[in-house]
Amino acid sequence: MSKILVIIISLIAVTRAVLKECKEKIDISDGQYLPNGDIEFDGVIYENGDYFYNKSAKTAFACPKLVVRKCCPFGYGRDGSYCVNVTDDFDMAVWDDYRVIKGAKGREMFRFKMQKMNCTPPYVSVMVSMLGETDWSDNWHLKSDGKLFVELPTSIPPWTVLSPDKYCIDTFLYEDEDGNTKSRLDALACFEDENPEDNFIVRSSCMLISCVFIIATVAVYAWLPELRNMHGRVLMAYLLCLFCGFICMASLQIMLTVDNITPNTCLVLTIIIYYFLESAFFWLNVMSFDIWWTFSGKGGMGMSKVSKRFCIYSLYAFGVPTILTIILTSLEFSGLQPHPLLPLLRYQGCFIHGRSKLLYLYGPMFILFVANIVFFVMTAMKIADIKQQTAVLNSKESAMHDHHRKDKQRLLLYVKLFTVMGINWILEVISALYPGADFFWMFTDAYNLLIGVTIFIIFVCKRKIFQLIKKRTKGKHSRSDVIGQEFSYRTTIPIRMYKNNQTQKSSMETIKTVFDDDNATDEIKNTKL
Repeated sequence: MSKILVIIISLIAVTRAVLKECKEKIDISDGQYLPNGDIEFDGVIYENGDYFYNKSAKTAFACPKLVVRKCCPFGYGRDGSYCVNVTDDFDMAVWDDYRVIKGAKGREMFRFKMQKMNCTPPYVSVMVSMLGETDWSDNWHLKSDGKLFVELPTSIPPWTVLSPDKYCIDTFLYEDEDGNTKSRLDALACFEDENPEDNFIVRSSCMLISCVFIIATVAVYAWLPELRNMHGRVLMAYLLCLFCGFICMASLQIMLTVDNITPNTCLVLTIIIYYFLESAFFWLNVMSFDIWWTFSGKGGMGMSKVSKRFCIYSLYAFGVPTILTIILTSLEFSGLQPHPLLPLLRYQGCFIHGRSKLLYLYGPMFILFVANIVFFVMTAMKIADIKQQTAVLNSKESAMHDHHRKDKQRLLLYVKLFTVMGINWILEVISALYPGADFFWMFTDAYNLLIGVTIFIIFVCKRKIFQLIKKRTKGKHSRSDVIGQEFSYRTTIPIRMYKNNQTQKSSMETIKTVFDDDNATDEIKNTKL
């Protein structure tokens, strides 16, 4: 008898000690007292010894814990849509982000609410194990924060995390191939009743349409000799990287739609897409630097120096993304234990998700974003300074004023492009942080379509570009006549002498640009960068 009293006193002491550690307590006095000593309050079972009962005051208090739903009461399991008696012990392992927590059990860490979740349209109730590669797959686990991690091999990302109000766990009865009744721990969860392939089709279609306009812009700049200056070369390099990234992303989504892709293909395409998207942003950074360089008074140079500078730009814009891609790939195959700071591409499926995306993709982009703003601000300050210094040369006949005006137009184009791409990646970050926000996904898809169209309008749909195209087309038709004239005039100055004279122009006359002019009657003026 004395031993029993000691045990009871010890339990009371332990319970009091636990309650003292609680920052807040729950009054469960109005709960239903069960025969085994448990208390059911608001659908949650508080087991005997897990609460403190004051007999004199007839009050009961318990520490709050995370609440997880159990589909049926304790002692019962799920058979179809009914709760039936089962003899299996109800308990489960608990995971952190990547592995099982040793010694942790669900019955100890959580309180279980005897209530099936309510799935409202467009959500439907689905057996989680049926969503794996095979029926009754072990494709889920309970996390320490009360959320349910579910593997979805055919989805992107190949997993989802459900909040406690979206699922319930219980023992489920089923028949094996021999007709024998067996039981297993499983979860019933709410999933949206829609075909995710439709989203992939829309996104891939938007990207492919955008790619058509991007490659059309590149074709125009490559075809017209007047546009193959430093500005044109950098723009073409940027657009080609963006095109490659978009076309690979669209291909990835198409393969996912037709369910014709392997994990290795996913991984390879992810690395390729990562490289080209990073390269595109580094070329955008080159644009910002180049316009600042031009206004710093160092922009004038001959074609040989232009080629040399473009090679340096290429080394930077292709080299740094190559290093970043090597780091990403090396960490992926390093064999280190899973950690939030690792890429974990094979854990997350096709392309980068979650913290990895914020760190490895958006991290460098954010740094470049800030650098671009700094270059634009410095350029704007330089423009204001030049405007004051050249106020006396403010006539439109002034060559210096004309070139400054063209450079300002180039800056305006870069700012427009920077704004277009900046908005795109801001939307991407928002959609990554809030994957359930369908509005942002729809807006991002529409914006992906507009990127190529907007770039084409900004850089091609201009009067002077149309005039250059017309001139180029006419030049091809009259080429034979021009060749005949060259042979008829033997006293014409040799072309090489003309080129030599061209290189003697001042640095302020060596910037070759083609931009819109406020005065529609201005003639096209081409100078050499």
